[in-house]
Amino acid sequence: MTKEEILAKAQSKKPNTPDEMEFDIMLKSNRLGLIVGLFGCIIVMFVKMYFKLPYQDVYAILCSIFCTQNLYNWHRLKQKHMLFCGICWGLAAILLFAVFIMSLV
Repeated sequence: MTKEEILAKAQSKKPNTPDEMEFDIMLKSNRLGLIVGLFGCIIVMFVKMYFKLPYQDVYAILCSIFCTQNLYNWHRLKQKHMLFCGICWGLAAILLFAVFIMSLV
């Protein structure tokens, strides 16, 4: 490639799209956020178990996070296994939330 072709290709890039470094940083931050959220949910779950409170709401929140991630990835990438995982996580979240509500009554 000549310098002009490289320059033209760089200039034709959409202005608001992240480059590879920004994309990698966003991916790592999402992964770190999920890990911290998972540990937070586990801690809250153990505290609720210790005080004999229903703890299924914590699992429902975690499942809804995974559901949203998978459905968004399916929407953007059109991979069918992402849709399947998203639906499964969503159903698990609904089921766990229903169990939590029934345990309160």
